[in-house]
Amino acid sequence: MFHTALMALDHSAAQGPLIDCLSDLRDIGVGRVILTHVVQTGYGQGAGFGNRDILKDWLASRAAPLREAGLEVGIDIRASGEIAREIVIAAADHGADLIVIGSRGQNMVLGLFLGSTARDVIRLSPLPVRLEWIEPAGAEADGTCARTCHAGLRRLLLATDFSPQGHAAEAMAAQLGPHAAVVELLHVISADEAARYPRWPSMARAALEAIAQEIGVAGGKTETHLATGKPSEQIAKAATARDADLIVVGKHGQGWVESRIIGSTAANLCEIARRPVLVVPLPDSGR
Repeated sequence: MFHTALMALDHSAAQGPLIDCLSDLRDIGVGRVILTHVVQTGYGQGAGFGNRDILKDWLASRAAPLREAGLEVGIDIRASGEIAREIVIAAADHGADLIVIGSRGQNMVLGLFLGSTARDVIRLSPLPVRLEWIEPAGAEADGTCARTCHAGLRRLLLATDFSPQGHAAEAMAAQLGPHAAVVELLHVISADEAARYPRWPSMARAALEAIAQEIGVAGGKTETHLATGKPSEQIAKAATARDADLIVVGKHGQGWVESRIIGSTAANLCEIARRPVLVVPLPDSGR
């Protein structure tokens, strides 16, 4: 479980709804939140760091509702030419075990969700990263946003390919399982796999049942599902159909390059999920 979450904030309209979602972190054990704002330096963008008092007051106003929700809240203002890397460094400095970041992208209203900073944080972070989905709430021109998270952790969707990276996500789901009403276990079989390995569906069901038993021993309730198609699309479809509050997925997957990349399925899923995604790396990855 998590204890300290580092939350990266910018000055966008998305930050109000994002703060609304953070009180839900109590349900997964978080008792301390560090609100971090990184001022980008270079290319004439470093002047904002001179307004430290203004930034501090702004973050303090964002901290108030979290403190009212019973969370311990700290504030950290930094300046760097590499925002994502500085966020990861800040998480290490504060002993965080979770990074939370929202992303809207400049063309959020057109459905382009995963911004470059969020993508880089996921790529660089050795910690689990919870990516919050922020929706436009008004007309395209007014820039208002709304939260898509729910109050509490009702349905958790674990997507696994049974790879080592998938095992890390499975272990996370086992920890979170007792705090959810149900954990939905999903494996997506590609059309190519279905054609090449006729026995794979029965083998995958057996593997899902084994994971379900582990989560059951930990105190969680489970349901298992198989789907066929493109993994990211099928995961997003399942999350919508079951109204999942959180999707848990490994940072890499079977057949992906063993380096600090996001992985195609996780990256694509974050683009289309329309709900919070928890991206889980292998333990000590990137360290």
